[in-house]
Amino acid sequence: MKHKISILILIIFGLTKIYAQEAVETDTVYKFTIVEAQEYAIENNYKIINKRLDIEKAKWQIWETTAMGLPQLNGTVEYQQFTNMPTTLMPNFLTPVVVGINTQVFGLTPIVPISEDAEMMEMQMGSEYNLTWGLTATQLLFSGEYIVGLQASRIFKELSILSVEKSEIDLKANIAQSYYLVLIADQSLEILNSTYENITSILYETEKLAEAGLIEQAQADQIKITELSMKNQITAMERQVVFTRRLLKFQIGVNLNDSIILTDNLVQITDNSNFSSLIIQGYDYQSSVDYKMVETQEVISTLDMRRSQSACLPTVSAFYSYSQNAMRDEFNFTNSDDEWFPTSLFGVTMSVPIFSSGQRYAQTQQKKVELAKVRNQKSQLEQALIIQYEEAKNNYITSYESYLNQKENLRLSKSVYEDALVKYDTGTIGTLDLTQTQNQYLNSQAAYYQALINLLNAKTELEKITN
Repeated sequence: MKHKISILILIIFGLTKIYAQEAVETDTVYKFTIVEAQEYAIENNYKIINKRLDIEKAKWQIWETTAMGLPQLNGTVEYQQFTNMPTTLMPNFLTPVVVGINTQVFGLTPIVPISEDAEMMEMQMGSEYNLTWGLTATQLLFSGEYIVGLQASRIFKELSILSVEKSEIDLKANIAQSYYLVLIADQSLEILNSTYENITSILYETEKLAEAGLIEQAQADQIKITELSMKNQITAMERQVVFTRRLLKFQIGVNLNDSIILTDNLVQITDNSNFSSLIIQGYDYQSSVDYKMVETQEVISTLDMRRSQSACLPTVSAFYSYSQNAMRDEFNFTNSDDEWFPTSLFGVTMSVPIFSSGQRYAQTQQKKVELAKVRNQKSQLEQALIIQYEEAKNNYITSYESYLNQKENLRLSKSVYEDALVKYDTGTIGTLDLTQTQNQYLNSQAAYYQALINLLNAKTELEKITN
């Protein structure tokens, strides 16, 4: 018996130690206000990170384009070995001279007859082993396409920056809406649990009364149906709470296994929100990020058209080349006594487009069409932004009015429900009346929170449009 107790103590001690280690190795816990959640998301959201990488890429694209107009230096090394020396045919001017000199001056007669009448002679010139190294420097002096391309690459960087700004605005709006969903889901679950406790207490009392024969069993069954229905609602809401939190963590950029605590609550958010200020606030569509992006795209399209037009201009560049050649009958290029033969060259090249059968003209006309399309999109966006603002403003006003009405309805239904509980305890009303009053209260709560989430989302959308 003592051994069994000792083993049990060891097991408990071991489990306690394991649980203690697990407590130390818990997931990271983050605490966020709504503003802190937005700021954290801007730094850690995957999409925003990629957008910033696009800016970094645009910086290097500017340098790449700039470097095209800076001095370029290239080196070459070429080695050749003739396994068969090339043969060249030349006019036979040498044979008659050689035969004549040997015969007339030296009195020599060729052993093998030589035809002096051959018109061509075979000659092999050159060396078997050849090595050449050289350096070539080039400098672009003038290029219309280069100048316009450099301007376009810098504007493209501005477009990337605006794209990041737009993504941050959208992300903040998404974070705010998800933050509201989590708070409302938590609050709804809390109310459901509180109401469920009241129902279970009433159900217990009702079942006791039914067992004692003081009331009919049907009344207890009616409360049981309500209790089971609310239990299902609580289970569904618990899943909703888990899902909305995981969605918020994903948008923020927090690992899904980590925990988040939301330090703002619905009362703080609604009390600190100046709902009327957004209605009074004016709207300037030209300050919209969407409008700025279209304006930047218009500039890029204009430069693209100019780049196509500049293709008709000449391109001027300068170059300098220096090389050394070594020709050997043996592979001995490291021999310092043998000579290397230098060659140097300086020049200027000008390439002038003359005739392209209308190709460059067709390309320019396409760029003009693209520019016209962008300008049409800009005009369309001006009208669309105004309509979008008016729609968002109307939705906001309607949501605010609905919120006030549902808030008052909730206050009244709560008062009726609390009064019904008192009457039920005193036996003035039955279970059916209590159930109806309770359902009315729960429906008022659902309508209130739906109106609240609609108001907060409408507020977020209006703030998003007005930036």
